[in-house]
Amino acid sequence: MDMMTMNLNNFKELQKSINTVLLPIGMVEAHGPHCALGTDVLIPREFVRRLEEEAGDRILMAPEVAYGHSWGLAPFAGTIDVPGEVFGNYVLEICKGFYQNGFSNIILFNGHGGNIASLDLVTEKLADIGIRTLTINWYIDYREDIKRITPDPGHAGEDETSMVLAIDERYAYTQGVGRHEIPLAKRFRFKDGGATLYPEAFSGNAGAATADKGEKLYAMMVKLVLEDIRTLWDIEMQYERGMER
Repeated sequence: MDMMTMNLNNFKELQKSINTVLLPIGMVEAHGPHCALGTDVLIPREFVRRLEEEAGDRILMAPEVAYGHSWGLAPFAGTIDVPGEVFGNYVLEICKGFYQNGFSNIILFNGHGGNIASLDLVTEKLADIGIRTLTINWYIDYREDIKRITPDPGHAGEDETSMVLAIDERYAYTQGVGRHEIPLAKRFRFKDGGATLYPEAFSGNAGAATADKGEKLYAMMVKLVLEDIRTLWDIEMQYERGMER
């Protein structure tokens, strides 16, 4: 159910039967010369569209958080970086607002790796006040499955570029892009280091991306996401049974 388009009466009726909300979280940043700056928003949006078809009767689909933390890609034009503390506190307050509206299960569907550290802290704070959370970082959580379809994933690499192409081929291209490897372990930090880690603001084999691969990735991962969501609901049921004893 799409929160953005419902009115007050719709929302109040929904509160009677649904306590799970999915909050898409993305980033506006450089994704190589070939992918849309909004890639990390476009992909979660597409997941939401598909998940709505599968489980929209049990999940409120919230409007996305479009800006996040991207220290690594900050040297590149088009990256709108929000400090990690500011970003984390913003998401925390949004989640508290949903909790106050009766949503005790919160799914953070995160499309951007730079957000992960902040979201880890957010979910710890939410758990301490009684909120159950599930954070989905699709590019990490399902990486081995992804590599069966797109063997050379990365930031705007074969996987992400394919998934953008599957949304709309106007938002990405592959001709002449090629591939980049990350030349240095990410554990090293130095000023403007992202420009070294991500030559031309991407990694992986973007040149091998296709819309067909993207479609296969969505179809495969939607099933895995739904399995994780069902596990969240199982945790809720176990908790409720424990409270009844």
